[in-house]
Order: sequence, then C-alpha cells, then structure tokens
Amino acid sequence: MDGLDLLKQHWHKDNNFPQVDKEALRGMLHKSSSSIVKWIFLISILELALGIILSFSFGIDKEQHSLFYDVVYTVFDLVFYTVICYFIYSFFNSYRQIKSTNNTKVLLGTILKTRQHVDRYIRFNLYCIIFSFVFISIDEVIIQYQERTTGEFISFLLFMVILSSLFCWVFLLIVKLYYRVLYRRLVKKLTKNYEELLEIDRQEQG
Repeated sequence: MDGLDLLKQHWHKDNNFPQVDKEALRGMLHKSSSSIVKWIFLISILELALGIILSFSFGIDKEQHSLFYDVVYTVFDLVFYTVICYFIYSFFNSYRQIKSTNNTKVLLGTILKTRQHVDRYIRFNLYCIIFSFVFISIDEVIIQYQERTTGEFISFLLFMVILSSLFCWVFLLIVKLYYRVLYRRLVKKLTKNYEELLEIDRQEQG
C-alpha cells in the first residue's frame, strides 16, 4: 500500500483528521490525477504511432480498387487521424490544466472532462473499427461480384457475411478487453481521486 492509500485509509477512519493532513491528501490526489492523465496522453500517442507504422507496413494495393474506394479510404484516414489528434490534444490539455492548477473546482472539472474524453475516444475507435470492417467487406463483395457467376457469388456472399461478422465480433472483443484493462483501469483510479477530492471539499464547506 502506497502513501496515498495510507492517507486515504487513515482519513476515512478518523473524522478529526488534522487539516494539514487533509491538505497533504489533497496534494497527493492532485499529483496522482496528474500522473494518470499523463499516462492516458502518452498511451494515446503510442497508439497513434503504432497505427501509422502498421498503415505503412501493410498498405493496401490501390490498383485492385476503384477510384471511389480510394476517395472514401483517403477521407476516412483524414477524418480518423484528425479526430485522434484532437483527442490527444485534449488529453495533453487536461494534463497541463491538472498539473498547473491549485483550485479544487478546476481540478474536479478537468477530471470530469478527461473521463468524458476517454469514453468518447474509446467509442470513436470502436465505431471506426466497425466501419472499416463493413467498408472493406463491401469492397471485396463488389470485386467478387464482377469476377464470379451468380451462383458462386451468392455462396461467396453468405460466406463473407458470416466470416466478416465473426471476425469483427472477435476483434471488437479483444479491443474492448484492451481498453477495459488499460483505459478503464486508469479512469477508475481517476474517478476514485475525484470522489476523494469532492468529499474533502464538502467537509471543508460543511
């Protein structure tokens, strides 16, 4: 058990906990929240870098696809990376605000915004994964429609729908597990810090 947990435990057991120790707890909660948001920011940067590396390493052969596919793919990439950069900036901005403020209300508000940004970041990534699977599957169906007979195409279509749905479902489960283990764990700690800070603020006002 670290110093922050010891202070929390002692503070909850003793209602007459000295004001100086309340301030020490507030400071440690402040520092802990700053560290958590910094990790969220750094992890999101690593994910972006990994995504760019994989995109270049496993580039799609555009000669096999139509102009429409290339346009949609380019627009999707532009929107995806723009939104991801926005989230990364939001995480950095939250880290900067938490690190620089001494105001409890500002700190509490920033923690709430960070939690909301993390939730939106996760949902956006999941939606993009679903869109990617659907878009790639549709493009493959169009290609096969041009190359196969009607009977072969119907068999391929059924196989494609089942395989794509199954693969997408498994992949989403893995991604959700990753987010739950990593981001949700950090957000859970951030939420606990928020509740502790709120309780300190209520006691001081009461």
